[in-house]
Amino acid sequence: MPDPNTKPSPPTGTDQVLEAVSFFEQMLQTMPDDRLSLDVLSQAYEQAGDTARACSLLARLARVVEHEADAEAARLLQTRLARYAGTPEADRALEQLARFVSQAAKPAAAKTDRPAAGKSAAVPTEEVLRLIQDPANRRALAMQELDFAWMLHEEGLLSEDQYASVVSDITDLSANATPHPVSVLHLYHDRQMPQIDRILSFATAKSGAPLLPLASFDPQAAAYGLLPLDYLTIKGVLPFEVMSNDLLVATLNPLNGKLKAELERLTGRRCHFYLVLPAEFDAALEKIRKQTPAHLPSPA
Repeated sequence: MPDPNTKPSPPTGTDQVLEAVSFFEQMLQTMPDDRLSLDVLSQAYEQAGDTARACSLLARLARVVEHEADAEAARLLQTRLARYAGTPEADRALEQLARFVSQAAKPAAAKTDRPAAGKSAAVPTEEVLRLIQDPANRRALAMQELDFAWMLHEEGLLSEDQYASVVSDITDLSANATPHPVSVLHLYHDRQMPQIDRILSFATAKSGAPLLPLASFDPQAAAYGLLPLDYLTIKGVLPFEVMSNDLLVATLNPLNGKLKAELERLTGRRCHFYLVLPAEFDAALEKIRKQTPAHLPSPA
């Protein structure tokens, strides 16, 4: 019989990888052509030594990027698939990609709507920090959160009194100079209010953004380092991984379309939002703070 006084061991790195793999496998069940899931899983199986499954996923990804006419992603895939050259599935995909890339290279004028892979918009840190300190911008963020609160009230997930309290608290937070998430969901967590599971279910259903187990991921500096930590904290967003030239972003409000547009403008990358638990968001930010030798101060 196990000792009741013995605490369970924390999840190992392997456990976290398995949880992440399980999450993206479920994503593929509902969205078979989801590029991010195919990309993440192919890398996970490559690392695990399951080359057959990795190759199969890359071949599926090749069909998707060709269908979406993404020549840049196709060129990157050619390099990855070349490792499996000699297998029928890889050879077919490589031949298919070669034809597509060749045809895509024919037009004289190439599109430059998005930055090249691995590059981001060169937005000065001072400009971003001024953005979060500007009272008008913070009021706009508060209004987006209050729109979320009103949706919850209409769904019967916030009573009249709770809604009034949330309005007051969000307004106060947006005027506070101390970096703190201006977030209804985070406030709900802090106040230990009931029905948070129903609120999460409502947010995922309304936005289409799945609930992500952020604790299963190790945020990449190449992703979160694109923006100052004060910005990420106040806005309730955390870019945690780079996929090709896209960003995977943990968020406390996937319904805030204006915030998504702002992130894409600032980083020069397409962003994919995933809803996360406030406690996991806080833990990830704290881990990043401890790993950052010199946290950038807000300008005076």
